[in-house]
Amino acid sequence: MRRPPPVPLLFGGHAISASSQTASRAVLLPSLLLTVAMFNVTLIVAGLKELVLDDLGGTGRDASLFFSIEALANILFAPLWGVLSDRLGMRRPLVSLGFFGSGVLYLSYLAVDTIPALLAVRFVQGAFSVMGWSLLMSIVLDQPDRRRRGRYMGVMGGALIFGISLGAPVGGWVTSSLGVRAPLWLAGVLFLGLSVAAWLLPAATTTRRRESWRDLVGVVGREPRLLIPYLFQFVDRYSVGFFVVLFPQYLATLGVDDPALRGRYLALYLLPFAILQYFTGRLSDRVGPYPPLIAGSLAYGLVMCLVGFSGLQALWWVMIGLGVLAALMFPPAISLTAELSDERTRGVAMGGFNLAGSLGFAVGPLVGQWAFARGGFGFAFVLSGALEIVIALAAVAFWLRWRGR
Repeated sequence: MRRPPPVPLLFGGHAISASSQTASRAVLLPSLLLTVAMFNVTLIVAGLKELVLDDLGGTGRDASLFFSIEALANILFAPLWGVLSDRLGMRRPLVSLGFFGSGVLYLSYLAVDTIPALLAVRFVQGAFSVMGWSLLMSIVLDQPDRRRRGRYMGVMGGALIFGISLGAPVGGWVTSSLGVRAPLWLAGVLFLGLSVAAWLLPAATTTRRRESWRDLVGVVGREPRLLIPYLFQFVDRYSVGFFVVLFPQYLATLGVDDPALRGRYLALYLLPFAILQYFTGRLSDRVGPYPPLIAGSLAYGLVMCLVGFSGLQALWWVMIGLGVLAALMFPPAISLTAELSDERTRGVAMGGFNLAGSLGFAVGPLVGQWAFARGGFGFAFVLSGALEIVIALAAVAFWLRWRGR
């Protein structure tokens, strides 16, 4: 006896199939949780100077290390969590565990009273945080619908950056209104809430396979073209890490000392970055990932060179331009990662993507401080823009080489 076809649900007069509902649960819900996670991560950005320099008596180098040491933990642990989730064939429990550990450690910041203790907690917290948000991204990559992959990545990327863009201005306001450690308390409570909400995610996001650990970690060796999105993710996150530490210092030289105002300037960059990602994801579906990825990176590098020579009024437009161009790059890069990775090792591929980004985020603040010491803000921002252009050209060379084959 033939089974009757599933009855579609109606939403706004349009039929929604069961597969669409499944996709919504495995794309929209992880994206929503990712928004809150990234909001938590960036709450402290606008008040970093007040926490590290004023409250704990640290230096600008310590402020750089606060971000770099978390990025180091991401570098070490993102691939490990990806391998573990692929090996176990599940991601939901690990996402919940990562967010629970993050919540506990963010609350423990409230008792920290020295720079070494701050950095030690930061490293462990980074290991737990990346378990949560990197595996959330892997859940979205697990979706098999290739035709809509770009827009799915756009939804996820927009959610990620929207959380980051909200965290900076809200964190600045919370710091100004409630004190320098209030953002840490708020982030801790929200992370604990995320650990509970994570159990609403799909129970199984990947098929368990009995592959060896060596097979899992050798994913790039089997598909070297993954180096292209990894290169772009490295340089993009490098520019973000560079901005997080150096840009507030640059604003201070222009007379901007209010954390809330610093957060608003960061939002000028982050909001268009978030809002436009769905549309650039659809563009990637239509024309392929390479054209927007390469063109966006070259233009982004050129505009980055202007930051260190811009006054407060010009900065409004420069920051908005950077945000628009950044939106061109993230969905194509992560779509390319999904396209080039095998479903059995997608968690590892996503871990490698986040490793490359975390490495860039770790290097960015350190190179920024060195470049500023050598040649001032103008030289530092030109160096960052030039690196974006060089990496984009290197990726073009790789692409043309593999395309020829």
